[in-house]
Amino acid sequence: MKSNHTFTAVAYTFIVIYATCSTALLGIPATLAFFVGQDAWLFPIIGSLIGIPIVFLYTILARWNPKGTIYHMNDWVFGRKAGRVLTALFLLFPLFHFPAIVSYNVGFIGNFLLPGTPAFVIYLISILIILYGVYCGIEPIARTATLISVFFIPPLLLLIGLNVPDVDVKMLQPIMQTNLSDSLNALSFFMGNVVCNVVIQLTIFPRYLTSAKNGERALWIGYSIGCAILIIMTFLCITVLSPEVTSRDFYPALSLAQRIELGEFLERIEATITILWFISIYFNLLLYLFAIMEGISHLFKLKDSKALLMPMGMLLLFIGVTMFDSVVQEREFYRFVSIPQSILSGFGIPLLLVCIGIIKRKRKNLPLYPRYSKKSRSSGTASSNIKRGWDKSR
Repeated sequence: MKSNHTFTAVAYTFIVIYATCSTALLGIPATLAFFVGQDAWLFPIIGSLIGIPIVFLYTILARWNPKGTIYHMNDWVFGRKAGRVLTALFLLFPLFHFPAIVSYNVGFIGNFLLPGTPAFVIYLISILIILYGVYCGIEPIARTATLISVFFIPPLLLLIGLNVPDVDVKMLQPIMQTNLSDSLNALSFFMGNVVCNVVIQLTIFPRYLTSAKNGERALWIGYSIGCAILIIMTFLCITVLSPEVTSRDFYPALSLAQRIELGEFLERIEATITILWFISIYFNLLLYLFAIMEGISHLFKLKDSKALLMPMGMLLLFIGVTMFDSVVQEREFYRFVSIPQSILSGFGIPLLLVCIGIIKRKRKNLPLYPRYSKKSRSSGTASSNIKRGWDKSR
């Protein structure tokens, strides 16, 4: 999707935070507790640390091409034809995950906020809102991310602060008693649903950042804060609700908010977690749809793909409505489809790009980890200028 608009690193920090939390904010403590019980709080920490070298791969690619996206990186490393194949493979990642996340969102709204409302109506309204956001462009999205932070940070601090007095560290014992198989399942779930999903940032970073250097710093800060939020929420669910309750609850973070009582005037403030979750999932869905439209524009060399937004929305609506027949199928998708696909797109493809890119840059005597140029500003440049950025970035 052609765009000459850019946004600041501050706005990008919030985008990364929201996208990192997303659906994991509400439901990941339950899945981790199901696999590893009281050790669930450890695996967001382990997964976040393992994710550091993965995010480092993304920054390497961004330094090599400070004016492009992952789609341009595919073309430079593998050539035009093979690069398009890899781009099409990468596009399957947002194409399947977008309707899956919307389905998760519809299930939550239908069960807790709008019971009795037909699922199709909720699907339609949700997708129309996302379509409008992407139609407005990346700059309004970024500005909104900054402005809406005032509705994200205070409820988050309130939710955490009011639950801290109820923490019972005895719930964490015994530590590290789970078997290897369950531990690997929990770790892979966190990696596939949180860490590797950060790769979607390469569809806007560094191309649309006013400063690629500051954008890289924002990526690290946003990733760190997002993971810290998930670590804290998982810790609170285990120590306040207990591992058994957390593993049985489909939305443990919501239960965490419902049990808050402060005197007789502040009770059941579940609206806080609802606000947090809606904000984070909204921006995550915006990124996925924007990534789809960017990929289509790149594949077919379209100057402007906004005309395809409505047909794409109808396609995603159809996929979302027909994708799952039950909650069991939804969970099986996340376990057997989502995780492998996320790891392939978020780790396998970037690793392959970096390995082959290192060989090509060594042949040209180019630095493997170049410094950002003072003029490395994103401007929605043509593909020829983007390609030139690979060779001149030092």
